[in-house]
Amino acid sequence: MPAIDANAIGQRLKLEMRKRGITSADLAKRADVKTSFLYDVISGKSANPSTVKLARVAVALGVSLADLAGSAASPVNRVLSKQSGDDDYVIIPRIMVDISATGGTVVSMERDAESCCFRKSWIKEHLNASPNDVRLLYVRGDSMEPTLYHNDLILIDTTRKTPSPPGIFVLFDGFGLVAKRLEYTSHKPPRIRVISDNPQYSVYERGAEEAVIIGRIAWFAREM
Repeated sequence: MPAIDANAIGQRLKLEMRKRGITSADLAKRADVKTSFLYDVISGKSANPSTVKLARVAVALGVSLADLAGSAASPVNRVLSKQSGDDDYVIIPRIMVDISATGGTVVSMERDAESCCFRKSWIKEHLNASPNDVRLLYVRGDSMEPTLYHNDLILIDTTRKTPSPPGIFVLFDGFGLVAKRLEYTSHKPPRIRVISDNPQYSVYERGAEEAVIIGRIAWFAREM
């Protein structure tokens, strides 16, 4: 794929920021990207900026990724112009409440915030999930290392709330949202064993009726 017209995107980005009277630091915080990423885009230094990060910037600005990318001749728009049926993209929101792999902070409110774009057909075919039922979250803490690390971005299927077969889920533990490996025990009535992949953390159990499972983790991404 040819390089994105970074200079044109940088000019449009500066214009949109000027219209709204926000700084690069403000926009970086809203879009959950590094300020250096915005600086590189604005200056044209980044020849092929991440479309996922650009999508988050566009959402934070209240514009479409196509608008930010510019003319239909740009590589980003050539990709977006192919959208049709199951091949179009969907914006998956990130739940503002960050999960914790160590115990979680108190959850007082959840709301959809920064988003990322995914191809609908990829979600359906590779994750066997509906785009409407998946949500993004960030991992906090080290209790799921080496499987999941602090700041890993995870995609959860909110319809899959039963640990059969066993797997890694997000659940509410009474204090916050946590990522844990879950499996049924042989007890009757059924209980759920809650496991941390980091051996420094203890295994514990919950009654199946007490476990508030948010969904099964289907995918994750990690910055290098």
